[in-house]
Amino acid sequence: MLKEWKEVPIGANTPITEPSAQRIHALAERTSRRLRGRPSIITRTARPSLRAGQVVGVLTTPDVTIEILPKIDADSDTELRHSLVRMLAIARNLPIADHELTPLSIQHDNLLEILIRVFSIRLRTAVRRGLSHRYVGTEDDLPRLKGKLDVQRQFSRNVVRPDRLACRFDEFSPDTPLNRVLKAAIVRLIKLSDSHDNKRILIELLARFDDVSEIAILPQQRISLDRTNRSFHQLYHHAKLLLSGEWQSTTSGNIEGFSLLFPMNELFEEYIGRSLKIALPSMTVELQHSSYHAIRWPEKRFLLKPDIVINGNIIIDTKWKKLKLKSEKRHFGIEQADIYQLLAYARAYEAKRIVLLYPWHRDLDQSQAGIYQQWRSAGDDTPFDIATVDVSRSNREVRETLRSIVNSS
Repeated sequence: MLKEWKEVPIGANTPITEPSAQRIHALAERTSRRLRGRPSIITRTARPSLRAGQVVGVLTTPDVTIEILPKIDADSDTELRHSLVRMLAIARNLPIADHELTPLSIQHDNLLEILIRVFSIRLRTAVRRGLSHRYVGTEDDLPRLKGKLDVQRQFSRNVVRPDRLACRFDEFSPDTPLNRVLKAAIVRLIKLSDSHDNKRILIELLARFDDVSEIAILPQQRISLDRTNRSFHQLYHHAKLLLSGEWQSTTSGNIEGFSLLFPMNELFEEYIGRSLKIALPSMTVELQHSSYHAIRWPEKRFLLKPDIVINGNIIIDTKWKKLKLKSEKRHFGIEQADIYQLLAYARAYEAKRIVLLYPWHRDLDQSQAGIYQQWRSAGDDTPFDIATVDVSRSNREVRETLRSIVNSS
């Protein structure tokens, strides 16, 4: 385990030998190339060591697994892992209750095993009530007529088999696109998991999907999520995360490497945005709004895309960076480009307020998260607030902090 921007040594007397480091680094490079424009995942240093970038998650090869946790204040790795799972649950629409994350399992399992366990236990509960079914169009040659007779097939294929009738009928079947995705996740996770308990549950689940076709990749067709399969909606999102999330890279066939990684800038933004949607049900909260441009004449240029827009006139931009004390660095380490960007947003949206939101940390001269500095922009005197939120707190406490920031005047 290591944190963002931290290093793990390479050597014969360390958990990461040179061959293992080469495989992990190759996996990270392959993922980086596939995800152009993303921050570096793992880099090699001259020490020698592997240095994590501003990402969190898991990189695993047959001989070694590296878990990268967020660089936030916590008393233990267990608390760090717990905070990361809570953020992922909100950001990726995977509501995971605290009782599903026992201290013992959080302490001994990495992020991947935790997500596998929650998925497998929830899926087992759902399928014990029965798999979702759909009427599926089927063709078969049967001794008795079922459904409609396919005349063309009857006289082309069964002309020498009068004992067979070419039938076309709808069959109530569990072999649906949704169940194929869930089965694909089960098959993939059996190969990935190193946990005996996880493997046991997954093998049990695989038997329950015996009548479902196995697919190598996610189907291109649209998955139908409706009231008839409501109990599987969140499981589908969970399966997609484990199968082919944006920051996931796997090889086909035998698994040589697997990564489940999330850039912290984006994860923090998604977590805050979705938390605000929950915290402010009576307000309009839009994420990655993109209706305005910095230049509007003679033609629109330079699309503006603020992280969060509330009620059309409160702009919040999230920054996964540590604020500095005034005694350490002028302007608290806030980059000038970030200020210019927020001012451009404010003008285009005619904002009544703009907020730069950072993660709170213990070294900050602020006893608890909330409004850190209150400024006014030049020209129109728009309130410009610097605020913090403590992501190591519970989701409920985070939402309370966000409400107080938005409602502050």
